[in-house]
Amino acid sequence: MKTHFTRKNLITIGLIYFFLALVLFSALCLDGSGIFVSDNPIAEMGNAFNFLKVNGSINFYILLACFLIYVLLFSTSLIYEIRLAKYYDESAFSKKWLIVYGVTFLICLVLCFGIGLCAQYPYDIEIIKNNFILLGESLLIGLILFLLLGSFIFAICLLVINFKNIDKPFRFFGSRTKELEESEKKESEEESARLDEQGNLASAFGESNESILSASSGASGVSALASGISNNALDETKTLKDKEIVFPGLCSIDVINEANREEDFNDENINLKDLADNFRKYLAKTEKLYFDISTIREFISGLASSRLIILEGLSGTGKSSLARYFSEYISEKSYFEPVQATWRDRTSLLGFYNDFSKSYNETEFLKRMYDATFKLNHINIMVLDEVNISRVEYYFADFLSILEYPVDEWKLKIMQLPYDFDPPLHLEDGILKIPYNTWFIATANKDDSTFTITDKVYDRAITISFDDQNIPFEVNEEVNKITLSYEKLLSLFNEAINDETKIMKEDDWTKFRSLINYTYDTFDITIGNRIMHQLETLVPVYIATGGTKLEALDFMFSRKVISKLEGRFEDYIKQGLFDLKTLINKTYGEDTFKLTFKEINRLIKKL
Repeated sequence: MKTHFTRKNLITIGLIYFFLALVLFSALCLDGSGIFVSDNPIAEMGNAFNFLKVNGSINFYILLACFLIYVLLFSTSLIYEIRLAKYYDESAFSKKWLIVYGVTFLICLVLCFGIGLCAQYPYDIEIIKNNFILLGESLLIGLILFLLLGSFIFAICLLVINFKNIDKPFRFFGSRTKELEESEKKESEEESARLDEQGNLASAFGESNESILSASSGASGVSALASGISNNALDETKTLKDKEIVFPGLCSIDVINEANREEDFNDENINLKDLADNFRKYLAKTEKLYFDISTIREFISGLASSRLIILEGLSGTGKSSLARYFSEYISEKSYFEPVQATWRDRTSLLGFYNDFSKSYNETEFLKRMYDATFKLNHINIMVLDEVNISRVEYYFADFLSILEYPVDEWKLKIMQLPYDFDPPLHLEDGILKIPYNTWFIATANKDDSTFTITDKVYDRAITISFDDQNIPFEVNEEVNKITLSYEKLLSLFNEAINDETKIMKEDDWTKFRSLINYTYDTFDITIGNRIMHQLETLVPVYIATGGTKLEALDFMFSRKVISKLEGRFEDYIKQGLFDLKTLINKTYGEDTFKLTFKEINRLIKKL
């Protein structure tokens, strides 16, 4: 679903359901056959209105059921379509949406009376006429009961609310009374006095941000902190209070990061080869996790080529651990978001505005990304665990598109803010910039409980397979964590990419294109500019980590081309794979593309 029902919508649907229930009740009471009870106040009311006394048949109740069902269905559909228009930031009463409402109404009308009239068989004009008369009488009495009972219930609620707030100032149609203004001013003065008693807030922040935040819990606590730090006037405090009710979590992040300036990094003097080798040793030494060096090289070079890395394989092969402990090794902490099977849209990751509470439902994922906007020299690893337990294109679609843009255009529209609203510091105009120091690492299992990841996602990501069994090895030397900033990692990547000895030469492109042309002609599989650009960055970085150019090309060809033949069983596939092996041996030499040959042999066995 593109959107969700608010509490206001559910209340409206509930009222409609209540009205329809009263219509059904009225029909049972007005039924001249006395199916419910022959003498009752509703029937007496009908007599007072000189209603025609009609005996309800089974045909009438089928007509009534169709009417009730399709009125409820149309009302629910109309509310949802209005919400959908707001989701797309369009006018709910534009010509386009009025046509949609009209079509929905006509469909419900035709189905309602079409099925209802079909149920009148064998057709008797007099009986059909009486059935529609009884339906109209039931609607009129139902409406009268609805208005009477609704007014009574509303009066009871009004009394309860006013008795509960009997000593509080009264606001009439949104007007601010003098008593209310004085009350708010008094509360603000008391809050300022409390902050003055706490002493110097700046020194308190220096001792412990968390202690202050815990002492000032909730949105009002964050507002007090913000007003204490800025020492602004009363009107500005009210504005801050508004934004902290809407975005309490993001505003608390503002408060913490305003007090804490980002620290300077003391980067290790390290190159990419040492980074790969030492990280592998660190995993083996401290965590007893054993990975082939090629996997580590693929992971690090993948970071240089794409902001989306997919770690794919069987459960328990160390996919999540690789992402977790890479952050730990460089003295960072990765963020884990377990994907749920119920995720259908972006709100699962980014949250949504709650019309009832008048606040934004902030997810931990959103707060982590927002916090990273204050720490741009840190390496921000965000892990989507079991990414294919729901369809990636449903909930991650915005990111798949935005990450294709230049870095300065990585902008997410979180919500449409009202005019003159003072947003959190890094949410200008309701837009959050995805921090350029962020990578998304997705783990994907291969079993019957997961969805197939589409080529659209695979093409944008660097995918690493975790199908091989890891062989333990000993590490006798001491291996410690390092400090690695985003700027340092980026400089290592750029150094490799600009190294003339490591980049793809014209001869390399010619050879690789011969394979691409063959797969296009034979299997109708092609590689676009996006993947070619990934090759330009991945190959030199892979070489800088200690690998070879042929290993990098083998890795990319196996993951970007051969993997797309999974599940294809045309007659020509098998012979085409044999011919591809011959072409690879002729172009690059015997036993060069080991990963590719392994995948080809596996596919051939299935054919």
